[in-house]
Amino acid sequence: MTDSTDAGPLDDLKAKFPNGVWTTRANTRLQNALIEGSGLGNLRPAVGWAARMQGTDDPRPFASPRMLLFAGEYPDDWAAGEPVELPEQVLAAQRNEGLLGEQAARAGIPVEVVQTRASLGEDGPLLDGTSLTRTLALGRETADRAIDGGADILLVAGLGAGAASAAVAVCSFIAKEDVTAFMPQLHAPGGLVDDASWMARVAALRDHLAFNRGFKRKGDALVTRLAGGAIGTMSAAIVTAASRSVPVLIDGPAAVAAMMVARDFALAAPKWCYAPNRSSHAVVAKLTKQGGLAEDFGLSLDLGDGPGLLVGWDLLQQSLRISAALPMAERESEESSGSGD
Repeated sequence: MTDSTDAGPLDDLKAKFPNGVWTTRANTRLQNALIEGSGLGNLRPAVGWAARMQGTDDPRPFASPRMLLFAGEYPDDWAAGEPVELPEQVLAAQRNEGLLGEQAARAGIPVEVVQTRASLGEDGPLLDGTSLTRTLALGRETADRAIDGGADILLVAGLGAGAASAAVAVCSFIAKEDVTAFMPQLHAPGGLVDDASWMARVAALRDHLAFNRGFKRKGDALVTRLAGGAIGTMSAAIVTAASRSVPVLIDGPAAVAAMMVARDFALAAPKWCYAPNRSSHAVVAKLTKQGGLAEDFGLSLDLGDGPGLLVGWDLLQQSLRISAALPMAERESEESSGSGD
């Protein structure tokens, strides 16, 4: 398949809507299983989603996952109180260490950490025009490289509190609500509430939104003004995957915000996404609903961006294995067209 990077601007990429009839057929197939119980319960929506992705009523486990983690610097106060600084998070993921890296290594999933453009424009757009072009190109190239390398599904998440705060800014703009509606309570080690860091993040985002009010909602404008490098690169990767009919698993506020920014480049992009785990983060709750995503597994893991994605991946694969193994009634053979046999 020709790389999407040959196709011109990002919003020129064409992403088709996956055919929902396969979800209906997959559900019918599950209803016809020869079992005594009521079926797959909370695993069922994931099977229906996979059926749409694969274009079959009998979806199978994905064969070649690839995890892409997007890391980029944001203004200092956007990450106020972050317990582990972004460079340390990047290094741990690259070394397959820490909560996220160790899980990925155990699952045998290749991980690529994509270090994006810094987004440091506090009193105006986060990125200039040149940085925007390079940001979107990096996302497209990253997704193309993974898919050309054989990936049949991408696992996508952001790294760092700065990207999570950018997700709050994006959600605040989209929902037309104050940032306090989407900024979660912060905790210091020991379980203490970190009000000082919370107030620093809120004040920084309010100031930034005040400098960037009144712009027309378009993908490019959202990336340059509010989403910045990490979320912008992620959104380009999601659009690219959707244009090539490759599904994407997402986790955390940054990835969910990237999905919504991707929607402004390609309307069908969110339909290729699934969030198997949804934390209690208000951005996740708001934007997964707006994106029309299939129901999740109900895990509600809130471990930062990424770790819940790997738990969800394991459950998705197990759901598909169980679905494929269910005993089914043999289909009645069609009557032969002639009765002389």
